[in-house]
Amino acid sequence: MASPAPSGETPDSPSATPPCETGRKLDISNMTWDEGVKNFFSSYFATRRMWPIGYILGSPYSPLRAELEMPSKNWRDAFGDLLALENGRDMIREDIRKAEDDHGARRLFNFASFAIAKCNHDLNENQKLEAEYRATREEAVKHNDHRIPQSITDDLLLYVKSVSERRIAFAGEVKAHYERNKDWTASRRKMRGRWIASLVNSGALPGWKWGMHNSIHGPIMAFNKRDSSPKTEASIRFSELQMQQVFEEGQAHSFGSPALLPTRAIKALTNHSHTPKCHNLPNDPLQRYHPSSTRRVNVIW
Repeated sequence: MASPAPSGETPDSPSATPPCETGRKLDISNMTWDEGVKNFFSSYFATRRMWPIGYILGSPYSPLRAELEMPSKNWRDAFGDLLALENGRDMIREDIRKAEDDHGARRLFNFASFAIAKCNHDLNENQKLEAEYRATREEAVKHNDHRIPQSITDDLLLYVKSVSERRIAFAGEVKAHYERNKDWTASRRKMRGRWIASLVNSGALPGWKWGMHNSIHGPIMAFNKRDSSPKTEASIRFSELQMQQVFEEGQAHSFGSPALLPTRAIKALTNHSHTPKCHNLPNDPLQRYHPSSTRRVNVIW
């Protein structure tokens, strides 16, 4: 992987200054909207003020892109070491990394084991319910009682069966997720925004701060750098879903942020009382959350 900055240069050196900061103006007269947005983000990410988060998000040599092309190498930790050395800090010791990797592997195994066990329990209970419904309806028909068959309809039985199928499908997704991630390092298992936040926490990104907000697309990660001069201030925010779309699906960065997750949904998630129908909210976005606390809602993976 290429170094974050060319040899002999730093983001503050004149030769590393992006075109948009040298006085040359970008001709947007013949651009489409998508081309203009793409060029804006490309230029913004290349500015000195956005270093090194702009490099992580926008460079073709970003560790987040390299790990998709060459997953056998530990690009995230290598990049973190480069940033630490650039800022005069010590690299993380191997024994500390190994301890973190072992802890992450245990957490992943425990999560997968619990999730699959819960799916099996729910599946058994649901199958018992389906069997009881069928037996009750058959008994009622046998005794010419037409009231019960009207309440235990074919649609109800199909719904109960579909719930069981969803449990089986989810257990399969959990197992596949475990198999994909079991050999990854702790840093590789982190969601992209969380990994960048961990770089901030470690001191590898001096001047940067981060925060997290809830939205219908999952947590929004917000990063900002405040300096004495407005010209050197920088900020960016994105959801983990947007990062997945950019790095895995090839979509471009875009303007705007997803709507915040309604307070009633957060309360329902944190007290385990959520059902899509009673809150009139789509279930798909809410499945990106896992109830963990009354103050913050975390992503399942």
